[in-house]
Order: sequence, then C-alpha cells, then structure tokens
Amino acid sequence: MTPSEVLLRKNLVTSGLSSAEWTALSAAVRDRAFFSSRVESVRFLETCRTRLAQLLDGAKNKDGAITSRAQVVSDIMRAARDAGIAQGTESLTDPGSVARANVIIDTNAAMAAGYARAQESNTLGARLAFPAQELVRIEERVKPRDWRTKWVGKGGKLYQGRMIALKEDPIWIAISRFKQPYPPFDFNSGMGLDDVSYDEAVKLGVMEEDYQPPDKSPLKAFNESLEADLKFKTNRKLFDDLHRIFGDQIRHEGGTIHWRHDAIKEAFISRKPFTMDIGEASPKLMSLLPNEHLQKQVSGKQFVLNEEWLNKKRSNGKDHRSHFIPLEDDDRNIPLEISDLELIPAIYHEPDYVEPGGTDDTFVCVMADGNGDFYRLVLDAKKKIRVKSFYKRKFSIEEGGNDKK
Repeated sequence: MTPSEVLLRKNLVTSGLSSAEWTALSAAVRDRAFFSSRVESVRFLETCRTRLAQLLDGAKNKDGAITSRAQVVSDIMRAARDAGIAQGTESLTDPGSVARANVIIDTNAAMAAGYARAQESNTLGARLAFPAQELVRIEERVKPRDWRTKWVGKGGKLYQGRMIALKEDPIWIAISRFKQPYPPFDFNSGMGLDDVSYDEAVKLGVMEEDYQPPDKSPLKAFNESLEADLKFKTNRKLFDDLHRIFGDQIRHEGGTIHWRHDAIKEAFISRKPFTMDIGEASPKLMSLLPNEHLQKQVSGKQFVLNEEWLNKKRSNGKDHRSHFIPLEDDDRNIPLEISDLELIPAIYHEPDYVEPGGTDDTFVCVMADGNGDFYRLVLDAKKKIRVKSFYKRKFSIEEGGNDKK
C-alpha cells in the first residue's frame, strides 16, 4: 500500500478537539481518521486529504505540471478561507496560516509513509531478515529532543549506545506520542527508523541466535485495532464519549463502532440497508435556492439519505452505483469514490451555488472539490427531500466550472 492509498482510506472526521485531546483518544480511532485539530469543516479536510495524496503521488495538475508542495500549501490556505475558518494570523492554531498548512502536510505525510513502510517492514520475510530496528535521527532540529533519555525512561535498552529493539517490542508504542509503533513518534520530531539485520542484532545482543519472530505482524489492520479497542461490553463509556464528540459520524452495531464511511461502504458493496440523517437545510442553502417555491418546499424538512437512491434505476437502465465506475456515455464525468459520499452533508449545507433542476421541485447543489472539479447533488423536494442523483464532473473552462447542460 502506498502512502497516498493509506491517506485516502482514512475517514474525514471533524471535531473541535485540540491536538492534545486527539492524542488522548485511542490510536485505533486516530488510525482511521483524517483530522486536523479544532477543525469542523469536512470540506477543508477533503481538500487537505485530496491535495496531499496528489503531492505524495507526484500527480500532475490540469496544466501538466507535477503537484508542488508550495501549491498544496496555497490550496490548503485557500480552502480555509473558503470554509470561513481562516483567522488571518500566522499562528499554528490558524487553519489558514502557512505554518498550519505545513504541519498538516508534514504530520499526515509522515504518518501515511510511516504506516506504508511499517507494512513492508513487518511481513514475516522482512522480520526474519531484519527482526529489529533502530531509532535514528533523519532530520536535524535546532533544539533536538533528548530521545535517548525518553527511550531509557520508557524501558528501552541501549546496545553500544544505540536505541535498538525487536520490531514487536512494546517500546515503539511507549515512546510514541500517537501510540503507534511507527514514525512519526511526535510532532516535528525528526526521528525515524533503520532496519537492523539478523546477524547484527545477534552480534549486539538484542536477541539470541535461535530467535524466531512471531508469525503475526505487530502491525494491526485498521479495522482489527478499531474493533478490538472499542468493544462495548468493556468500554461503553468510551463509545458514549466518542458519540458526544463526533455525533452522527459514528454509530454502534453488533458491539463495535462504525463510522459514517463504514456504513455507506457496507450499503454500497453488500446492499445492506443504511440511513443517514442529514438534517434540515442550512441558512446558506436556503439563501441560494433559485426561487420561492423551492424555499417553501425545503423549509423545515429533514433530509435522510438511504440506499434507495443507490438502487433506483436511471433512464439508461443502470442504478446510481454506475456513477462509481467509468461512464462511457458522458466523458465529462469522473467516477466517484465511496469516500466521496462522506461529503454529501457538506455539499447540502454549504454548496458553492445551487441550480434549478429539471422540474419545479428539483434543485442541484454544486461544490468544488480540492482539485477544482465539481460534485453535483441532485435533490427532489416534492414530498420529502431525497437524492435523485449524485455525481462528479470535470472542471470545464468553457462552462466556467459550471454545468448548465
């Protein structure tokens, strides 16, 4: 799995938690979440995740140029302004500052790369050849932390002055601010890992010559660690605390936590019924509705998303799941990812603009994504608000990014 794939599989999770409060949550929750401290804009997070994945992939922009770090910083700052969360300062607490954009890039890129590397480093073959690893400085700092003291204080052993341990040793989680057995071990730490070979580990006394690594990798899968960590019978209070923080972004079923993304994915793949209460229209949406008739139709109504729209047949005989595969009938459209469905509440409440639909009772909420393309959420408000369609369209200079066809 590449770093960008690790990044894109994370759920967009909004909350008002500080970095210290996020750190206090279980590592399983943080492993699954793409978040930024005290950020409650899913649109801002979507831009950060999308643009950072493109940076990690070396993707090209619309002009054919490879995505640069400077451009991603600029895009994150613009997304903060568009979301109304920029404070106009250069503080790390300001989502619209250069400093905050750099922290978002560095921390998330390092975590994604750390997890991807850890997967490769913890296969059984890799642990047979390189059963141990060493904590080393990979980037210099003006005021470096004293990692050697922390290492010894947390129970780590030194071998000829080097911080080395077997890959399954609990010391790796013990020294991590994020309670993860791979770097980064703290914000802006500058520390990383080097593999230590079997022969060198034996020579240094890290292990005996007849050592055999455990069959199972010390690196847990996302779902495995989440479900093991949040079983209700032993930790109902933790679920209650999480539900108070994240609201309808999570639900419980069968004794485990399910994020909104998980519920959608289950419904999409297995056609398992699901519902998501989106709530009432926002003042912004009401102000953008194109006429008084639609304002009256939408006012006070709840919008509940369910599997009906996925299964509903379109005029071409296909159901709406066909928006998630390449569309031969319209090359302007971009196949959706299941994670795109996480954005539906934000597209409904905070659209860039609203267009009238094909009938008096329909309208289209339009929102640009982090790459400048457009999500289009088509809604019908005749009796209740329901989804008629949801798709993604390429940016078009001729149409100004707009789709009037």
